[in-house]
Amino acid sequence: MASDTAETIINILATIATACLFLSMIPGMYTVHKKRSTTGVNFYPLAMMFGQSMGWVIYSFADHSFFPVGAVNSLGAVLGVVFSAIFILHEKDRRVRYSIFFCGVFALVIALLLYRFLGTQDDDKIAKVLGYFADVLAIIMFGAPLILMGDVIKTKNSEIIAAPMAVSGFINGSLWSAYGIMQMNNYVLVPNAISVLLCLVQVILVLIFPHKKGELSEKFSVDNEVDVAVVLNARAEARVLRRVCALLYSALAAMYVRCA
Repeated sequence: MASDTAETIINILATIATACLFLSMIPGMYTVHKKRSTTGVNFYPLAMMFGQSMGWVIYSFADHSFFPVGAVNSLGAVLGVVFSAIFILHEKDRRVRYSIFFCGVFALVIALLLYRFLGTQDDDKIAKVLGYFADVLAIIMFGAPLILMGDVIKTKNSEIIAAPMAVSGFINGSLWSAYGIMQMNNYVLVPNAISVLLCLVQVILVLIFPHKKGELSEKFSVDNEVDVAVVLNARAEARVLRRVCALLYSALAAMYVRCA
């Protein structure tokens, strides 16, 4: 009885933490919209917020757990679309590239929806595949800022790391990891434990290398007006895009193997 109560409390706290994680980006995106500048904001976690949230919403359809899993992630899906749209609207130099990436994430979501409703497997097997895929998308979302960790260390500036999202992600992942341990559910435990580590690294980087607004732009731009939202130069951006796409491809390949 006591253990059931503890699980319920942890589940409620984790659900609230998930909502706070999604909401933590509102101040930053409001600033983007107000200043009409994407400087210091990382686009990829925004797009992946939509992708991983929709992954969990679709998973909840198969697992029959819309409340609270699907409900709270519906918030993340809506905010992910809104945040991505705001970013792309105010992005000057790489709008087409980011739009293409978001369309790719959207296509993956459509593929997952088709698999859920047209798949010939039973709901349990479909839920396992969708859960695995949502896990991978969540890990990519939390890990995206660390792809440029070398640049953060080199410039001693964590401007491209969203501190509120990193802290919220650490708390959220810790609570879901605890819930996974109580439930002895590796599908919950493993990805959230990885997310905790990824967010912890980001928090440490923010503490060691505080945000220095504008310094990255001055150091890596031409005429001091190049956006540093995700990358510090064109080569770094291409590297980020290749790695994120490679992770998405790996997830798709794994889903195909499980469906076969």
